[in-house]
Amino acid sequence: MNQRRSELNVYGPLKVSVAYLAFTLFLHVFGPWTYADEKLLPVFLFMLAAIAMFSLGYYSIARKWRGAIVKDERKCESNYRRYRSFAKICIVVQLILVVLSFVLDWRDGLLSLGSIFNPGQIYYDALERVGNESSVSITGKISTLISPVIYFSTIFFILNFARINKKWRILLVSTLALQLLYDTLLKGAQKGFFDLGIMVVTVTFIAVFFSRLKYRALLSKGMAILVALVAIFIFFQLSRMDAYGVVYYTGNGTMMLDRDGIFFTLFGDSLGLGLALLVTYLSQGYYGLSLCLQLPFQWTYGLGNSFALTSYAEQYLGVYGIFEGTYPARMEATFGWPAKMYWHTFFPWVASDITFPGTIILMFVIGRVFAKSMWDGIAKGSALGASIFYFMATLIFYLPANNQLMQTRKMMIGFVVLFALWMLGGLILSMQRMRAAR
Repeated sequence: MNQRRSELNVYGPLKVSVAYLAFTLFLHVFGPWTYADEKLLPVFLFMLAAIAMFSLGYYSIARKWRGAIVKDERKCESNYRRYRSFAKICIVVQLILVVLSFVLDWRDGLLSLGSIFNPGQIYYDALERVGNESSVSITGKISTLISPVIYFSTIFFILNFARINKKWRILLVSTLALQLLYDTLLKGAQKGFFDLGIMVVTVTFIAVFFSRLKYRALLSKGMAILVALVAIFIFFQLSRMDAYGVVYYTGNGTMMLDRDGIFFTLFGDSLGLGLALLVTYLSQGYYGLSLCLQLPFQWTYGLGNSFALTSYAEQYLGVYGIFEGTYPARMEATFGWPAKMYWHTFFPWVASDITFPGTIILMFVIGRVFAKSMWDGIAKGSALGASIFYFMATLIFYLPANNQLMQTRKMMIGFVVLFALWMLGGLILSMQRMRAAR
């Protein structure tokens, strides 16, 4: 049987995830921002329990590997050949949709190349269109509905980038670059850069797992991507400040920025403010969590965990008031911390349906899925497993902010459909093994 054993530590993703969450909590406590009447101890204990359960979940899967993952070359080749033609069709469809979106929105006056250096104004204009269903083009609606195949095909090509020919590499890079340009011109938001960065790094990690040399090269490129993302973030945030006419920002009555502290002494006013805004994006959610932990549980019928689900319930079922019952909404009503403007972490959204103790148990499941999907991607060359690994990495990256996987319609549909297919595939495989064992 054609197999290879991995050279890298199988606990690397777990260590990075735990270090990242601990770092964001550190920034919240010791960063340049202070918060009014914050109760830190409950947040610290809650996060300690959540991280511990996540780690146990990951370990419960990874311990079976005995320190290394064995790659089945035959299975990897089979998965590549099985989905190669399908992925090619999907990437072409994605390119067509992006081009059509450019044409339609340019015709309607929503895009302008001259505005690319003023994303703050684009963001301001985009907010004015929020809630207007007619502002979403038909191509945008189609992209949302077929988001599972778009995610799958993109991840398939990144996973197999080294073995696809040059014309398909150019097509993939061109499509992703065009999509980023379109999102920047339409929304003035930097989120697309971060989402793509997470996808490239996580999927490439799976692709190079059996080569220590390539892994080290990935680390170098990953650091370069991180620096570029930080620079993009600062540029976008300072541009927004200019668009809103903000000259000297010190926070609000609840969240205060220390402009005289070491942060601004080291980096100066402009760069210091940009980095301070980055810190608050990574850490302000813990303040929202501290407020939500003080509220009683109120069930939201399985819909409150997702901003996208509540919007679908209102639009198509005529069910209103779900959002008002969520922890973030009730937190705003009680304490005044804006539910739709600031972060509250992943937990209050999900706790609206399964309670806060339930979210700690859920972290055990997330840890297991994180590890198992990584194994599927590495051992079997499964683009579906790599897709779930990417989604789990996205959940962890945005965990200090919100429930990102269920926040937008496009990502929710993509995640739910691909996760269901991944679970179904695992169930079928388990049933086949049970029959063979009889």
